[in-house]
Amino acid sequence: MDNPYQAPKSDIDNGELQKRSVFWKIYFFIITILSFIGMVSFLLSSGAGIMDYAEFVLLIIATAGLYGFVFTKKVLSPGFWVPFLVFYVIAGIAYEPLSSVNMREGMSDNVYYISVAIGYIFSLPGYYALYKYGQKSEQPWTNT
Repeated sequence: MDNPYQAPKSDIDNGELQKRSVFWKIYFFIITILSFIGMVSFLLSSGAGIMDYAEFVLLIIATAGLYGFVFTKKVLSPGFWVPFLVFYVIAGIAYEPLSSVNMREGMSDNVYYISVAIGYIFSLPGYYALYKYGQKSEQPWTNT
């Protein structure tokens, strides 16, 4: 016979949040530094306009989401991040044609396109992180 005065048993996991690998932490700091240096250089150039400032605001929001993913902290809500990611990618693609800043700075076409491709490839883990962060089944949203 069960003890009626015993606390009920539950299979709820009270463990700590899952920690991300050191790769994500290194990636976070490298991509944040490179992105902010790049955006500040665009904002300080003579052709900076509203599109450049809007992209800077989007970069700050994306960095906050990447921070939340990497360090398993709650930033806004999971329903925000996937629609934001779609908008962020579209804005990133539209940024170069809509910006008045000369991003080529004397580069040949081949060098410019290769540098843009390297930038997008280097950004892929960040896009993946924002996508995963937007899933309600992911940390930190599952541990309330």
